[in-house]
Amino acid sequence: MYRTVIFDLDGTLWDATEQMLPAWNRVLKRYTSRQPMTLEEVRSYMGKTVEEIVAKAPDGAIFNNAGQVLNHTLYFLQCCIEELPWLTEHPGTIYPQVPQVLRQLAQNHPLYIVSNCQDGYIQTFLQVSGLGDCFVDFTCSGMTGLGKGSNIRLLMEKHQITRAVYVGDTQGDYEATVEAGVPFLWAS
Repeated sequence: MYRTVIFDLDGTLWDATEQMLPAWNRVLKRYTSRQPMTLEEVRSYMGKTVEEIVAKAPDGAIFNNAGQVLNHTLYFLQCCIEELPWLTEHPGTIYPQVPQVLRQLAQNHPLYIVSNCQDGYIQTFLQVSGLGDCFVDFTCSGMTGLGKGSNIRLLMEKHQITRAVYVGDTQGDYEATVEAGVPFLWAS
């Protein structure tokens, strides 16, 4: 039995892509004449670090001139900045039963969050969801500059956790658990 449970955030505890879309498109409109991003496009970037998103975006996908990696990076960093206050006013959708399950689990298990998001995103989720009291701690790539697997290990070392299970919803989450050496539970 694993006493400690570490959760992914996007796609596991909530879905905020629909709520992020207006903020991301406001930034896009400010910097380019490109057509607005679609919900599917934003969804394809979830669960990835800014560096992974920039690498995934084909040259010229955001900006009209090819090879603008710096512009892509600045665009996504600006999206990260602008989505936080927007999500405070327009929170993501918490999946059914998540609050009840987390409150029940937190009675007997220390709970944590590790995500590939920017610093401030997990804090926003904890604030708008009212679930901050369920979690002992969290970390993310925006706080450490590390990927998810390294952040799982970092969090475990920080809290002297020897046995944990990670709950996530993507192949990338699974691969992070392999890197971290912890079991994976698939959330669907």
